[in-house]
Amino acid sequence: MSGLANALKTEINALRQDRWLFALVVWLPPGLSLFLLLIFSAGQPMDLPVGVVDLDQSSLSRKVVRYLQASPALNVTRHYSSIVEGKADISDAGIYAMVVIPPGLSRDVMRAEAPAITAFYNAQYLLTGKAIRSALLEIETTLAIELDVGRTLVNRPVIEAAFATSLPLRSQMSALYNLNMNYATFLVPALLAALFQLLIICVTILSFGRKDLKTPATQRAGRSFLYSCVFSVHILLALAFLYGGLDWPHQSSIAGLLPLIFLFVIACQLLGAFFYVLAFDLVRSLSLAGAFAAPAFAFLGVTFPASDMTVFAQFWRDLMPAAHYLDGFLNQVSYAAGPAHTLKPGLVLLAFSVLVPVIIYRFKDRQSSFQ
Repeated sequence: MSGLANALKTEINALRQDRWLFALVVWLPPGLSLFLLLIFSAGQPMDLPVGVVDLDQSSLSRKVVRYLQASPALNVTRHYSSIVEGKADISDAGIYAMVVIPPGLSRDVMRAEAPAITAFYNAQYLLTGKAIRSALLEIETTLAIELDVGRTLVNRPVIEAAFATSLPLRSQMSALYNLNMNYATFLVPALLAALFQLLIICVTILSFGRKDLKTPATQRAGRSFLYSCVFSVHILLALAFLYGGLDWPHQSSIAGLLPLIFLFVIACQLLGAFFYVLAFDLVRSLSLAGAFAAPAFAFLGVTFPASDMTVFAQFWRDLMPAAHYLDGFLNQVSYAAGPAHTLKPGLVLLAFSVLVPVIIYRFKDRQSSFQ
């Protein structure tokens, strides 16, 4: 125990002297967490700029424009005389979509010829593209029902009957999870998991790379334990701020996630130590860590289902502690699946301990080569 205490004191003194390591351990984790939160603080895409090409210039076309402007997700910022002008602005991200109202719209509606209102949008922006498409479909449905009800009322002057004729089947779609459609509540936790995975691995490499061959095992354990506690507290405080301070919806106690958080930190540290013993060089080890952990967010299964990923993507995902931590986290916080569903991700994180013999062997082999 005295060796462990001395190791903790030595590492704390080292943190004070190494500004870069101090930043990675002390102020960068909360600073970057807050930065991510600020980026996604809007929660929902609102007032997305769109353009309109009105080739009809009728009362009906102006009603279409008013419906577009009334949508919370859209904001008609530009009017064009031709499609070519609007296409250039979509390419330059001046607008996210362009709605083209064809000539003769009002006339064709009166003749019941079903004219087409065309909308162009940039689908490369996945989130904004989805929001715009949903808003346009809602406006289209509303206009179609309104026009059909108006025609029906001429022959059947009963509003209930007109609605029944215009919309014989009504659908109701309700979100089971993420009820308020807030993209921050599922993107930010995943981004934090990817961020902390990278930070923990890099800090472990920097810690192990300092006088690696002369450091006894007790001191290495002291270093690792110090950073395990520090990063566990960082993650717990970040989650407490999100789900306690900001009152984000959650289905379980954040404190109950502490064992999973600690196992996640340990697994990341073991990976960091493994990357270091592969090369015994800080630059190469950090490069390996960056290549491994930098694209983690794409493989976490939040923006794209993990079950539909390719075999290679699923394999890469299985190697990442952040993926298993996030599985257990979502089971608890979002799905209220119970502690039993956290057991499997916890056991997978615990399985990263198989790297311990490899790390010890590599250190011993390295020491023997210098004797």
